[in-house]
Amino acid sequence: MMRLVIYTRTSTQNGAGQDSLEAQADVCRAWAAEQGHEVVDVHQDEALSGRLPVERRPGLLGALMALEDGTADGLVVHRIDRLARELHVQEAALAQAWGAGDHVGVYEAVEGEIKRDDPDDPHRTFLRQVLGASAQLERGLVRARLQGGRRRKAAKGGWIGGHRLHPRYGYRVEDAAYVRVEDEQTVIDRMAALRSDGETYRAIAAKLEAEGCPPPPSGTWHPTTVRKVLVREGRAG
Repeated sequence: MMRLVIYTRTSTQNGAGQDSLEAQADVCRAWAAEQGHEVVDVHQDEALSGRLPVERRPGLLGALMALEDGTADGLVVHRIDRLARELHVQEAALAQAWGAGDHVGVYEAVEGEIKRDDPDDPHRTFLRQVLGASAQLERGLVRARLQGGRRRKAAKGGWIGGHRLHPRYGYRVEDAAYVRVEDEQTVIDRMAALRSDGETYRAIAAKLEAEGCPPPPSGTWHPTTVRKVLVREGRAG
């Protein structure tokens, strides 16, 4: 039996269907139970691109730290694209995971173990990287086709819309741009100060609720919400 940490990620707020954080975690838990392993923790990144490097994803960092500090023996994701969307990010994450020890394993719930590099079998690394590069190429081609279609439509005078801004704590959307909301910015300053004093995200969320601070769009302060706001503002400490 291995002690596993689950990592889940969505690219957008409140990912839907089988790609929601909850659905990914459920699939990973079911796989772990089927294999006779124990899930010791779940780390998540919500509304963060898989193209971001490891150091810019708090959830992934937390999962990798669990491997490095010995509280987990393996990492499981729903699919490898939840780990990374770019080949170089994928390889960096795998290298960091495997670097935690020879006993550490990395798994896809839908495919099984991602085999670590073997100097006696260079084809193993080659095939993994070719598959990653092929997936990256396909995503690039899709983006290029979409952008080309928009350019052609714009050249004909058609409206192609603009970037749709998501609700973001501390700001309101005005003329397709974020504008600061001062009372919410004061709350962000309060969060950052508490974090600098060593408060946990859970303790900060409880204090914000008790103080009746203007709530996030969800209506309730939660440790994950506090962390997400502070990370986005670059003030997580």
